[in-house]
Amino acid sequence: MPASFAPRGAPKLEDAKNLKPAPEPESSGNGVPSAKDKRPAGDKRTAAQIVDDTPVLKSLGRQKDIKFEQLCKQTGIDPKLDLKDAKQNPDAVYRLAKVLEFIDSAKASTGDDRSNKVKNGKGDGNIEGITKDGDARHGTEAGMVKDFAEKGYSFLGEHQLPTTKDTHVKADGSNKDNFQWFAGEAGKHLWFLPGVSNVLTGIGNSEGGVKGVFEGAAKGYLNTIKGAAEGVAGAFTKGRINPASLIFGAATGALANTEAAPQPVKDIASML
Repeated sequence: MPASFAPRGAPKLEDAKNLKPAPEPESSGNGVPSAKDKRPAGDKRTAAQIVDDTPVLKSLGRQKDIKFEQLCKQTGIDPKLDLKDAKQNPDAVYRLAKVLEFIDSAKASTGDDRSNKVKNGKGDGNIEGITKDGDARHGTEAGMVKDFAEKGYSFLGEHQLPTTKDTHVKADGSNKDNFQWFAGEAGKHLWFLPGVSNVLTGIGNSEGGVKGVFEGAAKGYLNTIKGAAEGVAGAFTKGRINPASLIFGAATGALANTEAAPQPVKDIASML
């Protein structure tokens, strides 16, 4: 009887019996949260433990635009149960935690780092961008949470905040209170007065509160002084050592360093 040979590279019969199906992937593999995300191998934490280990999930509010029930639907959580309930699906809670951490650690809409909000790739554990009325402003973390609740995982792609025309939203994605907003808008319109504009713009971009307002105003004032000093130094460099030239140099230097001034104006001031 002629011998039969298995095709080259084919597993032997006894090896084939021991083959196991490939495990289901636990994540998207590219850092973007996925509907297939599960706790990593060896992670036996309960839903309650995952909540306690995830500051951004633990502090998540229930404002109307957070759309908590829709968040639960997107991630597989039972909205009728408390997140820490022993009957809650730990993998579902893990998925929501991953989504919130992804949003909380996003870059600014420009692609720049939000160094005051994100440290070593981790957010500050606070979803910002909710108004006093419970609305989520577009271009903020809260706005991203709302979009995910409504659109699901297809919304998560770029790891950065969406662009927005909302003047109440700061570059880092947080809200300006009404005083900050007014100061910032006034600073934009008074760009031709460098000292006043920079102080107001500094207040508008501050962290808010009394301490933040003073720090923002001081930063704006120092920017003006810095620009004026550079302008005076430039006058000396160009040999224009007379009172009129020094004053002109200080004025153009301050204008070139005015944050709210139009870019063409700053460019021209820098050349003078």
